[in-house]
Amino acid sequence: MQVTEQFVISKLRDFGQRITKQKSIVIKNILANPNSTAKEIYYLSKESHPNINLSTVYRTVKTLESIGLLGNRNITFCSVC
Repeated sequence: MQVTEQFVISKLRDFGQRITKQKSIVIKNILANPNSTAKEIYYLSKESHPNINLSTVYRTVKTLESIGLLGNRNITFCSVC
Protein backbone atom coordinates (compact mmCIF):
# COMPACT_ATOMS: atom_id res chain seq x y z
CA MET A 1 0.00 0.00 0.00
CA GLN A 2 1.38 3.40 -1.01
CA VAL A 3 1.12 5.89 1.84
CA THR A 4 -0.12 9.29 0.67
CA GLU A 5 -0.05 12.70 2.26
CA GLN A 6 -3.84 12.69 2.56
CA PHE A 7 -3.74 9.32 4.37
CA VAL A 8 -1.19 10.62 6.88
CA ILE A 9 -3.16 13.84 7.43
CA SER A 10 -6.35 11.85 7.91
CA LYS A 11 -4.69 9.63 10.53
CA LEU A 12 -3.28 12.65 12.35
CA ARG A 13 -6.71 14.28 12.44
CA ASP A 14 -8.19 11.01 13.75
CA PHE A 15 -5.80 11.39 16.69
CA GLY A 16 -6.84 15.00 17.27
CA GLN A 17 -3.79 16.63 15.69
CA ARG A 18 -3.95 20.01 13.98
CA ILE A 19 -2.41 20.11 10.54
CA THR A 20 -0.22 23.18 10.30
CA LYS A 21 1.66 24.40 7.25
CA GLN A 22 4.92 23.33 8.88
CA LYS A 23 3.63 19.85 9.71
CA SER A 24 2.36 19.45 6.17
CA ILE A 25 5.77 20.41 4.76
CA VAL A 26 7.50 17.90 7.02
CA ILE A 27 5.11 15.13 5.93
CA LYS A 28 5.67 15.96 2.24
CA ASN A 29 9.43 15.83 2.72
CA ILE A 30 9.31 12.52 4.57
CA LEU A 31 7.23 11.03 1.77
CA ALA A 32 9.52 12.43 -0.93
CA ASN A 33 12.75 11.44 0.83
CA PRO A 34 12.37 8.01 2.40
CA ASN A 35 15.07 6.83 4.79
CA SER A 36 16.20 10.38 5.55
CA THR A 37 17.19 11.50 9.01
CA ALA A 38 15.19 14.08 10.94
CA LYS A 39 17.98 16.59 10.41
CA GLU A 40 17.91 16.00 6.65
CA ILE A 41 14.12 16.48 6.66
CA TYR A 42 14.67 19.70 8.60
CA TYR A 43 17.08 21.10 6.00
CA LEU A 44 14.78 20.10 3.13
CA SER A 45 11.80 21.68 4.90
CA LYS A 46 13.75 24.85 5.64
CA GLU A 47 14.28 25.40 1.90
CA SER A 48 10.55 25.94 1.32
CA HIS A 49 9.68 27.28 4.78
CA PRO A 50 12.64 29.23 6.23
CA ASN A 51 11.00 29.80 9.62
CA ILE A 52 10.54 26.10 10.44
CA ASN A 53 12.29 24.88 13.59
CA LEU A 54 14.16 21.63 14.11
CA SER A 55 11.91 20.99 17.10
CA THR A 56 8.87 21.03 14.78
CA VAL A 57 10.42 18.25 12.71
CA TYR A 58 11.27 16.17 15.78
CA ARG A 59 7.79 16.65 17.29
CA THR A 60 6.14 15.68 14.00
CA VAL A 61 8.32 12.58 13.69
CA LYS A 62 7.61 11.61 17.31
CA THR A 63 3.86 12.03 16.77
CA LEU A 64 3.95 9.93 13.59
CA GLU A 65 5.90 7.24 15.45
CA SER A 66 3.51 7.26 18.40
CA ILE A 67 0.46 6.66 16.19
CA GLY A 68 2.26 3.91 14.29
CA LEU A 69 2.86 5.60 10.95
CA LEU A 70 6.65 5.72 11.19
CA GLY A 71 9.07 3.02 12.16
CA ASN A 72 11.40 3.94 14.98
CA ARG A 73 14.62 2.93 13.18
CA ASN A 74 14.31 5.36 10.28
CA ILE A 75 11.92 7.91 8.85
CA THR A 76 10.04 5.73 6.42
CA PHE A 77 6.27 5.52 6.54
CA CYS A 78 5.10 2.12 7.62
CA SER A 79 2.67 0.72 5.06
CA VAL A 80 1.62 -2.23 7.23
CA CYS A 81 1.03 -0.37 10.50
